[in-house]
Order: sequence, then structure tokens, then C-alpha cells
Amino acid sequence: MAGDGVQRGTESARNEYGAHLARQLRARVIAWPTPPLDSDDGVYAIKIAGLGDAAAALGVSGRQAGLWVTADRGGDAVVLSGPAATLLAFGEHPAAPPGAAAVARALDRFRMPRRTLEAGGRVLNLLGRPLIVGILNATPDSFYDQGRYFSHTAALARADEMVAEGADVIEVGGESARPGAPIGQDEEIKRVTPLIEALAVRLSVPVAVDTYKAAVARRAAAAGAVMINDISGLADVRMAEVAAETGAALVVMHIQGRPKERQLDPRYGSVIDEVYAFLEDRTELARRAGLPAVRLIVDPGFSFGKTPAHDLEVLRRFGEFRGLGYPVYLATSRKNYIRDVLGLPFEELLEGTAAAVAYGVAQGAHLVRTHDVSFMRRVVAMTQMITRPLAAAGADSEALDAGDARRG
Repeated sequence: MAGDGVQRGTESARNEYGAHLARQLRARVIAWPTPPLDSDDGVYAIKIAGLGDAAAALGVSGRQAGLWVTADRGGDAVVLSGPAATLLAFGEHPAAPPGAAAVARALDRFRMPRRTLEAGGRVLNLLGRPLIVGILNATPDSFYDQGRYFSHTAALARADEMVAEGADVIEVGGESARPGAPIGQDEEIKRVTPLIEALAVRLSVPVAVDTYKAAVARRAAAAGAVMINDISGLADVRMAEVAAETGAALVVMHIQGRPKERQLDPRYGSVIDEVYAFLEDRTELARRAGLPAVRLIVDPGFSFGKTPAHDLEVLRRFGEFRGLGYPVYLATSRKNYIRDVLGLPFEELLEGTAAAVAYGVAQGAHLVRTHDVSFMRRVVAMTQMITRPLAAAGADSEALDAGDARRG
């Protein structure tokens, strides 16, 4: 009976969240030129949801402006398609109907991604290539390395190795994300802060912390962490306050449910609509808590409250999250959905992860979180050579060759 009550409560929360989405006017780019073009001639499609009775008027005005118009989600949403110049002119016209201004804002956000990320006083360049974030598990029960780097000495050696392989950031985690009882914050602090303190003075690259506890994040930032990866999706607004006060960057991840709790039957009306809206709302919450946009990152949260089908849909449409206006974190390394799709154990998911990383980078990922730094760095470089203009790809190739020569 208690289980039935929890289930009814969960369904009620889902229905309430769906109603919340329907009330909000939201616009995002859902299709774009491949590769994206800097000119105004490229054709884009923008979905505007939450219009209510204004949907029909927006559709009529869009057709009159020379755009292609299709209805979506039972008539409450409209998709406008056309050249960027026409969409911008429509959205900026003073006599445009409700929802039109959101079209121009959505297109601008998508076409003008952030060029830098500020983290702890550092300015990280996001233009050249995605940043490689090496995973360092200071835990005895990591699903991948099985506690191989739990000792302080082993963790320092692994961090050195990942930097030599080309990591741009080292992310330290003190608690496994696998379902189970959470560890206490004092134990997590004991695991991560001495290591972060040592790495902050030892390494040439910035150090991040993976935690959903505000007290742990504060101690980690004091020890030298300049980025916080919060897998709870900002369940505790104090996490944003910690980042704002300490100067750290913050990764806001989507999750259905809570960290450490297994979601047996996650459901969505529309997984992309709901994940996007969640991240839009939570980043706005972080902004209200005092965290500037230049220190925010978004992560759609592969395998956190999602089935393999949900994860695959998020990956297929990963590029849409660029429209939020923040750098997008690709944290897909050896995730559950890859294991389930391929039917392989965690230690045999390198190739599946490489495919997911290549696709995510082609869709516009800004940071790639990985267990396999050297391998994925080369996957990223090759993907960019395929998807970017020849001159830019050549520059990346020269940089990769130079880096390998230094390490050789």
C-alpha cells in the first residue's frame, strides 16, 4: 500500500511538471544546417511551445513572413522553419504576435555559443576544440576502476598520467554514483579535499569536484577546485550559492529522481522537452542565486533517471541543448545505456563510448568527460576534422601532432 502511495505521488509530480511545461513559453532550435553556417542563409527550425490560444496567430504571421509553419504537440506548439535572416526579421518585427520575439532570442543563443568558460579566476577557451575532462575516482567502489585510484599515491599518479595524455581538466569524485546508501559528507570531504589540495598545486590544468553536497563543494573549492559537477540538478540551491561565492564554475545536470536512488520506471511525456525545460529552469535558479552565466555549464544527464531509449534520444538530439546558451557537458563515458545496448560489461564499452563521443562532439559538445583520456582526445580531434571547415580542422591536427610530440 505504501508503494502505491509513492507511485501515485510520483505520477502526480510528473503531471504537475508537465502542466508547468505547458504554461511556459519556450523556444528552441530543433534543426539547423550541417555543418552550422555563420551566414544568414542557413535554414533553421525553431519550436515555440506554451503558446496556448496564441499558437494559431503565430502560425498565420509566420506564413505571411515567408516561413514554413507546422503545428506540434496538439496545437499548443508551433515549428517555424526558414533562413536565419527571415526568422530574425520575423522575431524582431515590432508588430509581431506573442512568441515571435522568443524566435529571435532562441536563434541568437544557438548561433552565438559562449566562447569562454570562467572557473576560479581562469578563462578556459571553448572555441578551439572541446575540453577533455579526465575522471579521477577517489572511491573504493567505482564501477569502472574498482578502487584502483583510491589511495592518495595512486590518485596522484593517475592524475599525472591523464594530464600527460591531454586532459584539460581533472575531475575528482569521492562517491560512486551507483545506487545505494550515500556516504556521509565528512567521509566524502576526507576523500576529496586532501587530493584536490595536492592536485591544485601539482597540476598545470584546473581541478573539478564531482559532488551533490554543498558542504563538500565548499571545502573542495577552498582546497583548489575551480569547477563543481552537481549531479543532483541543483536540488540544493546552496550549491549555486557556493559556486557564486567561491568563483567556481557549476555543471547543472538533469536528473529524474535523486542521486544514489535507482529509477526503476522513468517516464517522460517528451524527454527532450522536459530535460531542456529542467535545465533552463535550474540555470535560471542558479543565476538568481548570484552565479553569472559565464560560469554555468549544462549536462542532459545520461543514465540518470532515463531508460536506454531515453538516453539514445538525448544523444540523437544532443545539439539542441546548445540553444540554452551555456557550454554543454558530454558525460557519456561507459554509461549504463551503452552497456545495455551492446550487452557488454563496463570494461568492454570503449568502442561504444567512442561512437557516442564522436556523435556528441559533432552535435556541438563543449566538454567531454571521460575515463579514457588519450583515446577520446583523438576521437574528438578526428571528429572535428570531419565536421569543421578544412582550415580549422588543419589547425586542430597541427595542435594534436604537437601535443603528441611533446608527450612522446
